[in-house]
Amino acid sequence: MTRERAAKAVRFVAAAGFLAAAVGCVSGSDIDGLHKHLSEVEKQVDAVSKQSSSKDEVAKLNENLGKQATTLLRSNADLGTKFDDLTREMQTLAGKLEDANRRLTQLSQQIAETQAHGSAAGGTMGTSPPSATVPQTPPVSGVTPGSAGGAAAAAVPRGGSITPADLFAQATADYQRGRYDLSRQGFEDYAEKFPRTDLSDDALYWAGECWSAQKKPREAIAAFDKLFRTYPQSDKAPAAHLKKGIAHLELGEKAQAMVELNFVVNQFPGSDEAKSARQRLKSLGGDSR
Repeated sequence: MTRERAAKAVRFVAAAGFLAAAVGCVSGSDIDGLHKHLSEVEKQVDAVSKQSSSKDEVAKLNENLGKQATTLLRSNADLGTKFDDLTREMQTLAGKLEDANRRLTQLSQQIAETQAHGSAAGGTMGTSPPSATVPQTPPVSGVTPGSAGGAAAAAVPRGGSITPADLFAQATADYQRGRYDLSRQGFEDYAEKFPRTDLSDDALYWAGECWSAQKKPREAIAAFDKLFRTYPQSDKAPAAHLKKGIAHLELGEKAQAMVELNFVVNQFPGSDEAKSARQRLKSLGGDSR
């Protein structure tokens, strides 16, 4: 019985009672029966009213839950973006640290060679040993390579041939300044010209990072795959597999992404990359196997 029908029933019963009393054709017991029926109808009307109120409350509750779910999803998306930005910043800092360590190592070697040269000369009084040459800094942004006084000229030694350290430092500086095309070309040139140094695999990894920074995940995946083929024992493998998984996610390829993330967790369980991979898997609704 709906609310309107119940109200009509109440009015009908009341009218019937009034007419019956007016014509005097019913007994007192009949009138009492009509009153009882009227009371029952009023109870039914109250019950219908309560049910309607409960439905309104349920509808409002569902609406609030929907709004909260939307807010939570938006917060999760923002958190994922911030995590990606933080990971990229950490990778950039790692590159700066590697570059600083490399420069320090070169300087230490040059100082050691200078000291050895001075000892071999017999320590002649009045003769100063040649000073150690500090590696030249990468070019300053905004100067076109090859122009007069350009930074590219400063990166090339006086002999005219660029050294591995100079080329890697140049590519690193370009990456730090956001010149990802130049940086990637520099790292790829390094890997091609100097394939057997300690930084050859690093160069291929950072070439992939340049693609990632340019929001080109398909090209980044190809660069990381080249790293795996060329240097299967590279210490950059954990980070490269993690970034490859993230690239698959950016392409909407969830299954391939989970394969890469699980590989990081299983093959490099104690690494920082494994921790990040576990968090990614958890957000994707899957557990590491």
